[in-house]
Amino acid sequence: MVVIALAACSKSSKQESSSPAVTIDAAAVNALVPAELKAKLVFDQTDVVEERGKDKLTFTVAAPKGWKQDSKMFAELKGGNDVGFMTSMHLASDCDGTCEPKDWAKSANKVLFDQFKDAGVVKNEQTPTSRLLIATRDKTTFVEYAWWNNDERHYHFCSVTLEEPVAAAAPAFAKACQAVNVAGEH
Repeated sequence: MVVIALAACSKSSKQESSSPAVTIDAAAVNALVPAELKAKLVFDQTDVVEERGKDKLTFTVAAPKGWKQDSKMFAELKGGNDVGFMTSMHLASDCDGTCEPKDWAKSANKVLFDQFKDAGVVKNEQTPTSRLLIATRDKTTFVEYAWWNNDERHYHFCSVTLEEPVAAAAPAFAKACQAVNVAGEH
């Protein structure tokens, strides 16, 4: 079960851009795709646009070619049935309540990471401004990455659910999630 968090912010607040742009390296992500999955998963630099009323955010990320966005209301991509029905990649900016600087590590733990306390941990890396978790539950693998600037009014995250047909590609999705550019108004 993945929690989808919605930002509760005023429409006039601007998405901060104080974080430097990161390099989207699809070749490095593709290098982490296991040989047996290379026919199913080829990553390319992709813009995923989320539109809510007049608000528009663009997430630029290495994402699998051919994955589709069902609704512009959410920055979520889904693969075909050959990768598993629940397999998806979701990108978001969140305030966890009011949009003001706060302890984003605490917010990210509450919104994203706490739901995996009972899951098998494959990888758990934390820095002062980010956290990466790869966890498994039953036959599903989850990649959760959150990043923030403590002075900003939002944090960002990339959530990936991988069913068994592509679960071995978790390291590739983790690399993709760790290089996302966010632009626009929120």
